[in-house]
Amino acid sequence: MEVSWRGVRLWTGLSCASAVILSLGTGCGATESGPNTIATLADNVAEVSVDQGLPNIGYLNGLFATVTVCVPDSPSECQTIDHVLVDTGSMGLRLLGSVLTLALPAWTDDDGGALAECGQFISGSVWGPLRSADINIANEKAGGLAIHVIEESTYPMPIGCTGTDISTPDMLGANGILGVSSFLRDCGPACAAGVGKNSENPEVYYVCSSTPSGGCQPAAVPVSKQVSNPVAFFSQDNNGTIIQLPAIPAEGSPSVIGSLVFGIGTRENNRLGRSTIIRLDNSGEFLTRYPTNGKAQLAFIDSGSNAIFFQNSDITGIPACSDPLAPSLSKFYCPGSMLNLSAMVQDTYGKVALNVDFTVSNTVLLLTTQDNVAFDNLAGQSDATYFDWGLPFHFGRNVFTAIEGQETPGGEGPFVAF
Repeated sequence: MEVSWRGVRLWTGLSCASAVILSLGTGCGATESGPNTIATLADNVAEVSVDQGLPNIGYLNGLFATVTVCVPDSPSECQTIDHVLVDTGSMGLRLLGSVLTLALPAWTDDDGGALAECGQFISGSVWGPLRSADINIANEKAGGLAIHVIEESTYPMPIGCTGTDISTPDMLGANGILGVSSFLRDCGPACAAGVGKNSENPEVYYVCSSTPSGGCQPAAVPVSKQVSNPVAFFSQDNNGTIIQLPAIPAEGSPSVIGSLVFGIGTRENNRLGRSTIIRLDNSGEFLTRYPTNGKAQLAFIDSGSNAIFFQNSDITGIPACSDPLAPSLSKFYCPGSMLNLSAMVQDTYGKVALNVDFTVSNTVLLLTTQDNVAFDNLAGQSDATYFDWGLPFHFGRNVFTAIEGQETPGGEGPFVAF
C-alpha cells in the first residue's frame, strides 16, 4: 500500500471538482445501479454534510462528519468534534490538537516509548503524537485505537518530516480527518521493518523520548500499533462504508446533507443491490481511460479530494484558468462552455469495464455563484499520472468502499462499488 495518503484538500486555496454520471450497461461485468437513496439516521448511519466548513476559513466540496472520542473505557470522559473531513483516501482518525480538550493517554511502542507520526498527504504533512482513544460515530464504537493528534507543542516537528506543514486549521481547513479507505492500517508491513539504509521503512513513525528538537527518531512500529481504519474495529458493520449524497443542480448548492453508512450487506440499509463492483489492486487502485479509447491511468475514488483531477491542459486541450489575482486557479479547467466528457473505468484484472460520463464547467464562472460551496462540474489538472475521482463523483449516487480482507456479499475487499 502507499504511505503518502491522497486525500485532504488536494490543492491549497480554492479547490473545485468535476461531476461524473455513470453510463451503465456497456462493458464486461457492468450491472445497473439501483436508485440513489439517502439512508435515514440509524445505529450504523451518521449524517454528513458538504457546507462552508470552519468559520472564517471556508471549504469547497469538503465532506464533513461529527466524531466523538473518549478516554479509553471512560464513557463519561468524551468530546464531540464536528467538521472532521471524511476521507476515503487515507486511514485512521487525525484531530487537531487545538480543538482536542481531552487528556488522552499516550500511545506507546512495546518498550513504552511514546509514538508520534508524520502523516504525509499530497497537499502537505501533519505532525504530532499518537494517543489512545475510543472512537464513536453514529452508534458504532472502536475501542482503544491509536489516533493521530495534529500539533507541534508536545514534540517539535523533526527535520525528517518534510513537505508543506498543514497542521493548522487554516491549512487543513477542518478539525480533523476521518480516514475510511479500503485499507486496515495507514502504513502496514513497511513501517514495521527496521529503519536505516536500504530499508523499505518510509520513516513516518517516530519514537520520542523528550520534547527538545531531536528527541523524536524514526522507528519501526508493529502493524498492530499503527493508526488504523476505525470502521474495521467496530463490533459489527465493520467491512466497509457507503457515502450517500444527493444529486445537486449544475450551478451548485450552498450545502448538501447525506449519509455515511457503515457496513456492506450487514443490514437492510447497506445492501450492494445492483451496484458495479470494481476490485482494487494491492495499492487500492483501478484504471481509468480518458478518453475512453485513451491510455489507461491508475485511478482512485477519494472523498477527501474536493475535485476530479485528471491529466493537464497540454494533454486534454481543455483551457486552464488564468486569473492574475488568483494564481492558484491555474490548477483548474476553464472551458468556454460546459463540456460533456466520458472516461472508461476498469479494474486492473481486466474483468470489469464501464463508461463514466462527466461534465466540466468553467471554474471561474461557477465560483462567482454566491454562497455555493458544493459543485459537481468542476475539474482540475493532475500533477501526477493518477486520475483522481474526488468528492463530486459521489453526488447523486451511493459509493461503497470495502475494506481489505473483510467479507461482504460482493466478495472479500478491497473493492469500490457504485
